[in-house]
Amino acid sequence: MSELITHPDDVQEIPVDYQPEKPTAPGSSKAWTTNQKVAFRIGFLYMLFLCIPLYSAFYQHLFSLKWGKITYNDFQTIVAFWPPQIITIESEEGVFGILNYINLILVFAGSVAGAGIWTAIDRKTLSYDKLYYWIRVLARYRLAYGMIGWGCKKIFPMQMVYPTVGMLNTPFIDMAEKKLYWSHVGVSFGYTVFLGFAEFIPGILLLHRKTAVLGAALAAVVTFNICIANHAYDAGVAVPAAYFAIIGLFITWYDLPKIWNLIVKERDNLQPYHYYPVLNQTSQRRLKAATKAVFNIAFVPVTVALWGYGFFYGNNYNIPSTPGLPDAKSYYQVSEFRLNNKVIPYSPKDSIRWQDATFEGWSSLSYKTNRGAIADRMIGYSPLRVTQSKNRKLNEASSQNADRLAKQNKPRDLGVTRWEVGGMAGERRYFYYKADTVKHILYLQNKNIHYKNEKQVLHYSRPTPNRIILSGRNEFKDSIYVVLDKDPKKYPLVEGRQTSIKAF
Repeated sequence: MSELITHPDDVQEIPVDYQPEKPTAPGSSKAWTTNQKVAFRIGFLYMLFLCIPLYSAFYQHLFSLKWGKITYNDFQTIVAFWPPQIITIESEEGVFGILNYINLILVFAGSVAGAGIWTAIDRKTLSYDKLYYWIRVLARYRLAYGMIGWGCKKIFPMQMVYPTVGMLNTPFIDMAEKKLYWSHVGVSFGYTVFLGFAEFIPGILLLHRKTAVLGAALAAVVTFNICIANHAYDAGVAVPAAYFAIIGLFITWYDLPKIWNLIVKERDNLQPYHYYPVLNQTSQRRLKAATKAVFNIAFVPVTVALWGYGFFYGNNYNIPSTPGLPDAKSYYQVSEFRLNNKVIPYSPKDSIRWQDATFEGWSSLSYKTNRGAIADRMIGYSPLRVTQSKNRKLNEASSQNADRLAKQNKPRDLGVTRWEVGGMAGERRYFYYKADTVKHILYLQNKNIHYKNEKQVLHYSRPTPNRIILSGRNEFKDSIYVVLDKDPKKYPLVEGRQTSIKAF
């Protein structure tokens, strides 16, 4: 018992006028003020509209899923829905450019109007602790699964992948801003994975009540940075990133007064108050546990497993999976070019003669010629909405449909076009080829959806390991004969700091 006696010297004198700091609503059991109730009603409706998909295409896609052929892309489509698209505005930044902040504003205006009606009807409720709890739960899980899904895109680098040979031989001036940004990030595998975990970890933290505020604050910071980068590089998903940041700030707001008192005012929160629903019935507790388990398992370990499987087993949505000609991957100089048996000398102005050519590690052949083409700008889009829009002059949503083609047992590589073709001037033509290695024939088809009817049939021979000779009919039915010689180029973007450079 003596151990429980406090020494008199250890007793600190408490000021006579000391009063423990009382919690203020929201987050307290006492009645809320009129301003607090009005602000809550607006915030509640706003979050509700943001966190629940309000367009029919989402549910059509959800109920049309074939679970026997489920892929990571299906899970990503579910968590990648955005706020209501009241007005769709196409611009150089896509359907989610700066002009489309109008949709967030319109949704907020609708929330204000709804809150006004709510205020006029409900004059008896003293506090909204219960509703505040449940809207935070909805916001937490919506943001958590979204952050985890987007993080997996970079943890398994499929969004910002390593530059292709064709990209490395395209002048910077011919690339869209987004292409430049993604290419520079994709060069560093480690940095890309780091960015993925910067999104994934906040998502995991949001799944646990005790770490939700930290996860929400990190998610808000990360997504706001993504928003700024998207504006700087016209990447096209600035508004969705801002949308995530708003949800993160809403979740963090609940504990901001306590954080402010602790860090800025240096006061302990002696009487913290948090509302939690009391589930007295065993069936209610089991239902809660089962619901959390089903959704968390589906959108965390199952999602991660599907992304990993896609990455390691040839379902990268930005990279074709059909192997190319063995040991052909390289940049090639065109040593000789004949058109209808006539030798065509090199000229940068010629619209038919190839200036150079590239073979990738997969079944893709590209060549440069002085003939422009309609190019996919590779800007952000939402397939659930944009594919149903008739006005898609700037947003080629259907150019990324590898997943759909694979499920239909069609060559998925014809749907993996955005990374190779998108975001670059049309002077480099990209062709998918099917190789008959017995007869040594390449069956080529243009990967640009605007020129999908352009096909070539070319015989190939390899007299030396560094030379490929192609002959046959091009897309205009003309006879061509092309001699390609491998050029062992060095690329500063790839070499980077791998090579030591002496300044003096």
